[in-house]
Amino acid sequence: MSIIEPLIQQVLIMFLLMGMGYALNRLGILSEQAAIEFGKLLINLVIPAIILKSFWIEYSFQRMYELGMTLMLSAAMLLLACVVARLLFRGRPIDIFAAAFSNAGFVGIPLVEAALGKDAVFFITCMIALLNAMQWTYGQYLLSGSKKCMSPKAILTSPMVMALLGGFLIFILRVPTVPLAQSVLSYISGLNTPLAMMTLGIYLAQSDLMALLRAKSLFAVSSVRLLVIPILSLLFLCLFPCDGSIKMALLIAAATPTGANVAIFAQQHNKDYRYACGTVCVTTLLSMFTMPAIVSLSQLVF
Repeated sequence: MSIIEPLIQQVLIMFLLMGMGYALNRLGILSEQAAIEFGKLLINLVIPAIILKSFWIEYSFQRMYELGMTLMLSAAMLLLACVVARLLFRGRPIDIFAAAFSNAGFVGIPLVEAALGKDAVFFITCMIALLNAMQWTYGQYLLSGSKKCMSPKAILTSPMVMALLGGFLIFILRVPTVPLAQSVLSYISGLNTPLAMMTLGIYLAQSDLMALLRAKSLFAVSSVRLLVIPILSLLFLCLFPCDGSIKMALLIAAATPTGANVAIFAQQHNKDYRYACGTVCVTTLLSMFTMPAIVSLSQLVF
């Protein structure tokens, strides 16, 4: 069965949720501050819960192999994205951040789950953790210019990395599942898609759409984030003889639009917050068309 149909259906669901966030902000029900608080909740609780839940499964050598493979591939793909973004947008920190870092957690998880099933989320947990660790360190360094962000402490205290390490210990120690804990993690994980997409909807409502459409630099960033990096990632994944589901899950995560953290961090470091929001909004809107195209292309190769 083709994964394009469930992928498109999930993209449409996510855009409807984003539209709800847009409408609620316009109606004065959800403020811009709500988006910031939703972002904190997603980063510090929801995504870590998803990572822990995906690791709390029965141990097997096959799963251990998949974990090692996805860790290696994720690190290489993120490095590739950072290098490409740095070369193409030298001296433009927001553009580098926006092009390099995808929304693998907020957007990637529901898309991978819809296209490949809940078990496939395990394949992108390493990418999510590494991506967020790099955003909290290298990404903040880009926007602040301070090398303090690059410290080992900053990496190890990232919520995603802590969740990855905790999940890995649960996995290798073969901790038996606890139904109550699994239920709690499931409820928290279920918040990911609605909260993430309503957050993006609020960001969209705060933006001047006409001004965004006139900004040529946003389309340059979108082209790199949604086409150049995913296609290079696709070519890279073709070099490895691993399971097609692993490749597809990683590709979907790599092809997602710009993560909302660029707007959050830009605001914290007194950069052009509106422009950073624009990179999130424009790439998210355009991804409705680019992601099915990238996945269709991959099905000819994998």
